[in-house]
Amino acid sequence: RREEFLETLTNNQKGVHANEPLAVVFEWGESEKERNTFHIAEQYLGREGYEAHIQTPHYGKWKEFCGTDPFSRPPELMFFPLRK
Repeated sequence: RREEFLETLTNNQKGVHANEPLAVVFEWGESEKERNTFHIAEQYLGREGYEAHIQTPHYGKWKEFCGTDPFSRPPELMFFPLRK
């Protein structure tokens, strides 16, 4: 499932960069110490940017993939406002 994961994540990233003006950052990488551990950093202009993101077709495909229970452990999500 690794290749399917990488393809889905990459397509989501491309969709964000091409179509989401309220997205500031969408980058990801794999841990150098623990294979198959990935870190995704997303930043949006306000909560409205995130809400717009989760309405997009590319996010829908990511959500669909996540719904197939592909992970060896649950993803850890953290939300926090940026300090100015």
